[in-house]
Amino acid sequence: MAEGSAAFDGFLAKYTGDLTSAQFMEVWDHFDKDGNGFIEGKELDDFFRELARQKGGKQPSDQEISDMREAIMLKFDDNKDGRISMNEMSSILPMEESFLLLFRQQVGTSVEFMEIWRKYDADCSGYIESEELRSFLTDLLSKAGKDVTEDKLAEYVETILKMFDSNNDRKLELKEMAQLLPVKENFLTQFQIFEGSRVSREEFDKIFAHYDKDKSGTIEDSELCGLLKDLMEHGEKDQADWLGNDSLGFIKGLLGWLQKLKARLTNKELDAKVLEENKELLLKICDIDKDGRLSKDELAMLLCDAEL
Repeated sequence: MAEGSAAFDGFLAKYTGDLTSAQFMEVWDHFDKDGNGFIEGKELDDFFRELARQKGGKQPSDQEISDMREAIMLKFDDNKDGRISMNEMSSILPMEESFLLLFRQQVGTSVEFMEIWRKYDADCSGYIESEELRSFLTDLLSKAGKDVTEDKLAEYVETILKMFDSNNDRKLELKEMAQLLPVKENFLTQFQIFEGSRVSREEFDKIFAHYDKDKSGTIEDSELCGLLKDLMEHGEKDQADWLGNDSLGFIKGLLGWLQKLKARLTNKELDAKVLEENKELLLKICDIDKDGRLSKDELAMLLCDAEL
């Protein structure tokens, strides 16, 4: 591990020390030909060579390239699929240019992500537009103690739009912002919510405690949106009949509504307006006392295998 870290640091100091985010993106776009946000295999070797060429001077040897690739994979390829994402690779940038790394330090949960989203989507349009993105970046850099010029800030905004604005409309959708601010892990992946069974009481207690960030005893606002974000993202990956069939332990009339919500959660990609629609539908189904938030008993109707 120490040898890999030394190879990583040595290569960066020698070949990429003056690299800018704009140069990084130019090289990345050249090698990520399908635009899927990853490069892999021999592309990694060619990527490192081109980065070194951007800086000028002596080219790295085959052994240096091999050592760098091994160090990068050891550092970032947790699932051993042999490919590296753009966010992960951005760590090779000098500290003043690696502003992308700041984003990965901002959110640990989807609740925190939704708090940020709702703060900076000031006009509730369902998008983070360029000026809102600029405001977000200004606050983020200030919080990190980084003083940047207006020109550099404008460059950062353009770099982010180039990296994450997949449809080139100069604004970030919810799913695009989720790529910029990746959550460490979808909390629901540890439970079998989408694998044909509903959760046990013990599992449900863990889920409720996780999303009840302020410990108020209810899930509301950004907490509820964070839960729905995780359900929607997890549901896209596994569209099993997670609500079950005859085991529902509550009024038959709710079954149709719950099945409708299930279909929306598993068949709709992450989108701000769809998320809000799902939130309204969930409250319509489960918010028995109509206070705009969900108690434990109310959320249990959606997730738990029996009435609490």
